[in-house]
Amino acid sequence: MLTRRGVMAGGGALALAGQARAASPVTVLTPFGFIVDFLEVMNASSGGHFKAAGLDMQVLGAGGAAAAVQQLAAGRCQFTRGAAIDVMKAMSAQKDLALVSVATIFQGSTFFVISNSAKPIEKAEDFRGKRLGVVSIGGTTENFLDLMLKKVGVPKTEVPREVVGNNPGSFALVQQGRIDGFIATSNVVEALQQQKAPILAWSTDRYAKMPSQSYFTTQAVIDRQPDLVLAFVKAMKASADEMVRGPLEPILDRAAVQFEIPGIRDKPGLIRTVRGDIDLWLSEGPQNLMRNIPALWQSARDSVAEAGLADIPDVTKVYTNRFIDEAARG
Repeated sequence: MLTRRGVMAGGGALALAGQARAASPVTVLTPFGFIVDFLEVMNASSGGHFKAAGLDMQVLGAGGAAAAVQQLAAGRCQFTRGAAIDVMKAMSAQKDLALVSVATIFQGSTFFVISNSAKPIEKAEDFRGKRLGVVSIGGTTENFLDLMLKKVGVPKTEVPREVVGNNPGSFALVQQGRIDGFIATSNVVEALQQQKAPILAWSTDRYAKMPSQSYFTTQAVIDRQPDLVLAFVKAMKASADEMVRGPLEPILDRAAVQFEIPGIRDKPGLIRTVRGDIDLWLSEGPQNLMRNIPALWQSARDSVAEAGLADIPDVTKVYTNRFIDEAARG
């Protein structure tokens, strides 16, 4: 399901400078609606960065990571934000599918294993015999779960999973004994910590260090519309730069006028989450903001191959720094 409300940054057609006529509608898709983790995408619209780059974009939200990748593969959007693990798995399953990361925003993992500190899941070996919550079947959280199980030699059949929300309310299921733990994004950890919930949380980076969230398009879009890709990357870089500089509160307020952001009544909490996100953006150093780090991509390729999730013969074809380098040159 796609989510939309006030998400048009104009009429939905591309209007690059010097282009005589409007092209087909251009869309960027987030995997999970308009949660605050996607503020940089929302800010590219509400902050005027798409417009400044000559783009007339629509921003939509999907109902899961797998759905977002499918929409991109089917040509129903030109860009999406997604996890390397999901894209490599999709490309391995569909050999003619050529998706490319044109920039990486989260260098460190946004996903955490969360359990009750009174009955903690301290390591992947502890998954055996536990019922774990995932955000969606076939999505990023389940892919990371399968990868970690393979790393420690625990059969998937010994770890039942249940779909839960990517929100703090999922911890109630742990407290009720319905699940033993769940995998969710960093904003859920932040919210639970603010509530002083008795949690133990640790990053999936412990078992599989890889690019967490990148902006993907297809090789076909790159080949046919390189100016479009460059304009998109420039707009996203400008949005990220504005957020790094801050202040964040007016940026959040401005985005909330255009998008339905869950939890907006707790602005201090959302701002803490975004600050934590920015730390992950910069985890490879400010000089590498939005760059694809070859060593992380190679680690991703090796990890998914070892886990039997995907076979990517040449991972250098899954990412490019061509556009972020050109954007940096102005």
